[in-house]
Amino acid sequence: MIERMGLVIRPGSQRVLSLAREVVAWCQSRNLPLDVCPQTAKLLKLSSPGIGAKEMVGRADPIITLGGDGTLIGVARYVHGQSPVFVGVNFGNLGFLTEVRPDELIGVLDDVLKGDVKCAERVLLEVQVHRKGAVAFESQAVNDVVVQKGARSRLPQLDLAVNGHDVARIRADGIILSTPTGSTAYSLAAGGSIAHPSLSVILVTPICPHSLTNRPLILPGSAAVEVELPKFDDEVIVTVDGQVSETLASGDIVKVSQAKQAVKFVVSREKSYFDILRTKLNWGVPNRPD
Repeated sequence: MIERMGLVIRPGSQRVLSLAREVVAWCQSRNLPLDVCPQTAKLLKLSSPGIGAKEMVGRADPIITLGGDGTLIGVARYVHGQSPVFVGVNFGNLGFLTEVRPDELIGVLDDVLKGDVKCAERVLLEVQVHRKGAVAFESQAVNDVVVQKGARSRLPQLDLAVNGHDVARIRADGIILSTPTGSTAYSLAAGGSIAHPSLSVILVTPICPHSLTNRPLILPGSAAVEVELPKFDDEVIVTVDGQVSETLASGDIVKVSQAKQAVKFVVSREKSYFDILRTKLNWGVPNRPD
């Protein structure tokens, strides 16, 4: 039973604001409390100041995001324990996660209220930066964790280990550690495989390695992955989902593993994952018509 809903919107679009107002009216007509983020409260000129994403995922279910995949990921990354249902509405470009069209939203919300929607669970990664025996940074990732040199930095050497076993010292622009969800994002652009989102795996993709033998890896979801930065004077950064980051220091160890909790998204009844690949990436589509 729905007790409280959440709403997060991406600013800068009148279409987004118009649909957000429809969501507010829909909730009011059903006497459903609605949590919004501070930015959404300001844009909609609501009396409530709004709450942060971390607090919202702990008490609202479902949570509606109006924007693109980045808007959805920015909230879903904070899931701990039981995940709320995320209803991602696509106002972006690709929209791999935001499968609901704007004109479908109100009907989908009616179905959510009746408990009649199709949902899919996606794994999360948890990441910690260990520095001199202490945790200097930690987060969760829906798409990926990227360890990468700064724009003007020399190529770093990154020591990769899995389950305590040394794998390789990789000289490259960086390393991408990706969920199956993120396999169609940065990892794919760097030459990584596409992994079906139902799989429990971690993808390891070097970025422009200075060696022909450093190839992408697919590891079991139970793997504990470590990327250590040996002595290095230039800038190296760890970035989570392209949204939050931390500058690394020599000797830092980035530890990545699959999180205990998963995140739950509303998905289309009509479209399969492969339909989305063909539609969004032209995957499997001939370059020329017959």
